[in-house]
Amino acid sequence: MSTSELEKLFVKFQKQCVWLRICYNTYHALYESGARTEKILRDSAPWFFHDLNTILIEYVHIQICKITDPAEIGRRKNLTIESLNAKLRKRNLITKEISDLSDNLLYYRSLIIKARNKLHSHLDLETVLNDESIAGHSKEKEDKFFSDLQDYNDAVGNAIGVGPLDFSASPCQGDVFDLIKVLKRGVLGIQA
Repeated sequence: MSTSELEKLFVKFQKQCVWLRICYNTYHALYESGARTEKILRDSAPWFFHDLNTILIEYVHIQICKITDPAEIGRRKNLTIESLNAKLRKRNLITKEISDLSDNLLYYRSLIIKARNKLHSHLDLETVLNDESIAGHSKEKEDKFFSDLQDYNDAVGNAIGVGPLDFSASPCQGDVFDLIKVLKRGVLGIQA
C-alpha cells in the first residue's frame, strides 16, 4: 500500500471518528449540560427527548464498536483501529503512543461490547428477560475514550504526514446548541 493510499484510508477512518464525535457531542449537549437544559427538554417534549436519549446512546455504542471491531470478520475486511495499525506496522510507522492509545480504545470497547451484542445489535432473550444493565461505566472512562480517540487520530495523522485534526468540538449553524436556544426561547420565553 502506497503512502497516498494509506493517507486516503486514514482520512476515511478519521471521517468516521468525526461523525462519532458529532453524535456524542449532540448527546452530551442535550443530556449532560446541566439541570437547566434537562428542564427545558422535559418541559418541551419529554417523551421525544427520552427516546432520543436511548437512540443516541445505542448509536454511539454501535459507532464505537464499528471503529474498534477486528480488522477482519470472516472474509470481510473492516476499516478499524486494528486494520490501520496493521498497515502502520507494515510501513514501520507504528509508535508506542499509537499502540498505547489503541489499547486504551480497545479497553473501552470491552466495557460496551456486551451491550452492543446483547441489546443494540441483537435482542438476547436472557438479557431482555432479566432486564440487565450491562453497559455501565464511569463518565471518566467515557471522557478518556474520546480524549484517547482524538489523540490516536492525531498520532496516526502525524505518523503518516496528514497532521492532526481537532474534532473535539463540532459547532456550526443549525446544530444542537441552536436547537437548545430555540427551546429555551419557547419554553422559558427568553432570548438565549
